[in-house]
Amino acid sequence: MGDGLWFSMWAVYLTAVQGVPAATMGLAMGLGGGLGLLAALPVGTLTDRLGARETLVAVTVLRAAFSLTFLATHTFWPLLVAAALFTSMETAAKGSKVALVHLLVPERDCLPVLARARVVQHILYAAGAGAAAWVLSRQSAAPYHGAVVVNSLTFVVSAALLARLPHVPPVPATRRHLSTEALRNIPFTAIMSSTALLALCWALLSSGLPLWLKEDTTAPVWIAPLSVLASSLLIALFQVRVTRTGQRLAGAVRSSWRASAALAACCLVFAAAAWPAGPAVAAAVVLAGLALHVLGELYYVAARWGLSIKLMAHGAQGQYQAVAATTEGAVVAIGPALVVTLISGAGGAGWGVLALILLTCSLPVAPLCRSAVRRAGSRSVQGSSEPERVSHPRG
Repeated sequence: MGDGLWFSMWAVYLTAVQGVPAATMGLAMGLGGGLGLLAALPVGTLTDRLGARETLVAVTVLRAAFSLTFLATHTFWPLLVAAALFTSMETAAKGSKVALVHLLVPERDCLPVLARARVVQHILYAAGAGAAAWVLSRQSAAPYHGAVVVNSLTFVVSAALLARLPHVPPVPATRRHLSTEALRNIPFTAIMSSTALLALCWALLSSGLPLWLKEDTTAPVWIAPLSVLASSLLIALFQVRVTRTGQRLAGAVRSSWRASAALAACCLVFAAAAWPAGPAVAAAVVLAGLALHVLGELYYVAARWGLSIKLMAHGAQGQYQAVAATTEGAVVAIGPALVVTLISGAGGAGWGVLALILLTCSLPVAPLCRSAVRRAGSRSVQGSSEPERVSHPRG
């Protein structure tokens, strides 16, 4: 909910309320976000050594504190520091959350639990975005500053809820991996880096589509914000069902291929929306592309969870999930600039380049998975050496 509130208003807040010039804001947020990604790997190591629950609670409390730093950002350097601090804990939280879920529930339930969590996330994100719409309609600065404080309080509530979860013992010292274990697993890092390119799907929707609708098609621009809402609703309806396809490693590989095909086709359909002269036909083409986009995003998330969980080494879950979060975070950070550059500079050809990137990025997944399985050897990616899980009642 806090994310939906903040990410729907931060650009207006920083420029119109805090007085940061738009170009300065973009540079500071981009550089700060990139620097923040560096913290995910050390936090992943702490997840294994201190315990997943304790680490995630600490990270969430720090997110509460760091979100307040935006109240004091009026120039480049304070904004750079605030963006780096906030992004560091945001990225670290993603990896720690997946590691905690994996350790708390039986492996067969891990992906369904993550999928249900994503459903709740999208519903509350939409609620936060609705609250942001009210804030954006206000003329005074007080509601904006108040929204920043509310965002911080949501992290405090989240940390309090997380603290009530069962304790997960840290990895015993005798079974710990090197702190660079995940990075040294070249097949795993390559798989995460390659499939992370599918995270461009979010920049397509948030940055590319609005620009394309406004400049190059006759379709109404209001389709763009409507598409975000429709996408959230469809993900809430179908994420659990689609995620079942990634329960096995082979299914996760197939999910990555399906995500690539659907998102590449989505780009080509969006490009074709520039051809119709009538707004109704152009809008229909855009809606067809949106349907493919939702399908691709659903399969991407299923593939990402399935691959990262099935291929990680037990006893180093925090490290491996930190690598997954960092590679995805890097693409999310550079995605808007890449998409806007290609679309504004090359038009339909830019959509074609994006389609080619999305189509080919999952091709190496199958051979890389075979290398990863061979590398695992006696460790067994299927969990034969999995540490004891927490036993607790289930509702």
